[in-house]
Amino acid sequence: MSWFAPLPDGFPKFDKMLSTRDAVKVIAPPPVLALGERLRSLYAVSRETGYQQLGSGDLRKLPYAYFIDGLPPLAEVEPELAIRYWAFELPQALLTGPSRVKRWLRPLYFAYCERFDAADPAFQRFADQLRNELARASGAFAGELRRLQAESAFFDPAQAPKRLAAQFIDRRLPIDDWLEGNLLWPEFTNGAMGQAVFRAILAVDGVKLVDAHAVDAVLGWCSRMPVPVVKTSHRVELATALLRPWIGRPVSDAIKAKLSRFFIDAYGDPRLRGHRLVQWDGVPEEVVRVLLRWLAGETLRGFMKILERTADETWRYRQRFWMAYYDADHVEEAWLVLGRSAMWMARQMLGRQSAAGLAELEGNADPNQSVLLLRIGDLIFTEWSHNGSLRAYRDGTNGPQLYAPHYSAAELRAMVSLDFHQGVNERPQLVHANSANGTWQRKARDFVRRRTGIRMHDREILL
Repeated sequence: MSWFAPLPDGFPKFDKMLSTRDAVKVIAPPPVLALGERLRSLYAVSRETGYQQLGSGDLRKLPYAYFIDGLPPLAEVEPELAIRYWAFELPQALLTGPSRVKRWLRPLYFAYCERFDAADPAFQRFADQLRNELARASGAFAGELRRLQAESAFFDPAQAPKRLAAQFIDRRLPIDDWLEGNLLWPEFTNGAMGQAVFRAILAVDGVKLVDAHAVDAVLGWCSRMPVPVVKTSHRVELATALLRPWIGRPVSDAIKAKLSRFFIDAYGDPRLRGHRLVQWDGVPEEVVRVLLRWLAGETLRGFMKILERTADETWRYRQRFWMAYYDADHVEEAWLVLGRSAMWMARQMLGRQSAAGLAELEGNADPNQSVLLLRIGDLIFTEWSHNGSLRAYRDGTNGPQLYAPHYSAAELRAMVSLDFHQGVNERPQLVHANSANGTWQRKARDFVRRRTGIRMHDREILL
């Protein structure tokens, strides 16, 4: 007979307390730069005494002082202290319980992310030492860091940005879920490693960036930046990454509208000289032309809406004709010039974004009149509303230039058109005659073919 009650098989409350203390939670780092500067000063003062007065916390937080902009790495300034940390203090701490291990690993993890610099040999050595020590650490937090290394080479500076970029695109997760899955905090995207990952995202195979989720993910990352992306070092690369994949590739209306709105809002309208010379400076011309083509489609549709509203009896035939060339990817640029009343109507119909890219028709012109300027190959066309004629000019000659803010109606009419009639008619411009039978459409189509080599069939251009 025992005088004592049997001992329990386990200690559930104690076990629960230990597991809670070692729980892996996503937390943001402390102010790494401020801590690092304070610790550098403390270490310098302690150097003469062999760092004897340093407390455990001062040693545990040493990674925060390892890299400070404009200063040599800590290992060069305080070599004895760095050796002591890597050879004795850190290995000893990693032999203790999981909770203490986590407290010592966190400064390493945060310093690695916040001071990330794959091009710095000293940072590469820091990463090598971190990986070596991580291999022997115990506890849930150490296990999660090893998982990151296994999944994305997280602690290999040369590989991590590319691997994380591919993971970010391929896993198709909301950005907050992706961050949490990698033990990363919301502001990580704006830190040194986050910026390296974003650069790698912009460098992935363009085929991956035509997916709607990928577009949303990249734009979502941009929305977290503390300053507009156009004021960052990513300006050129972002526009190139999101627009280049659409060269020669069909795009959905949803993605076209989303990217058009983003770039107009963030970079400004590339049709306007001020924006083209500043925000779009350095973006390859073929990339800018992707957006110009999309905006040309908006301009064409806007012109047709105005024709419809003003009861122009040829609007359906003109719409069929010009949209056929646009849908075949032959209309590269378009610009809409509006009389006073037509401008008011356009702003009511098209909304803020579309109406922002409009020019004013001045001089002796009907206030309801509008003129569509568009480019196909090296031809510039002017298409007048209200039964006005179609005219054509060689780009770069004495014809009208695209994207001016104002146009004189008299000057536009005075510019001598190329001849649509091969010398048969007295006037070179083309009147929209006999639309129902396709008379003017075929003559305009044949003119384009002779001048550019572009061929279109009757079934494409006629109602």
